[in-house]
Amino acid sequence: MSAMVCTDCYFAHHYGAHEHDGEWFAGESDSPADREPLNKLAGYDLADDTDSETGDGIEDFSWSSCDGCGSLLGGSRHRLAVFETVTPQ
Repeated sequence: MSAMVCTDCYFAHHYGAHEHDGEWFAGESDSPADREPLNKLAGYDLADDTDSETGDGIEDFSWSSCDGCGSLLGGSRHRLAVFETVTPQ
């Protein structure tokens, strides 16, 4: 399965996200995210599914909602591979 995520969610996947005074930030960004990054994909394992050399898995601009946070803001979308989390028994 794959998901197309906004830049905030993509940065949060790589660098983490944190909340400060009720606003969410991806990585070390000074600009707050529209919503909590990757909240819709919590509980899943994620991996990059893009090729920066060919552009495969990267949309330069899209109005589609982000599969990671649900944001409706237009912008870049990056493909992430989504895996079910396996819990050891």
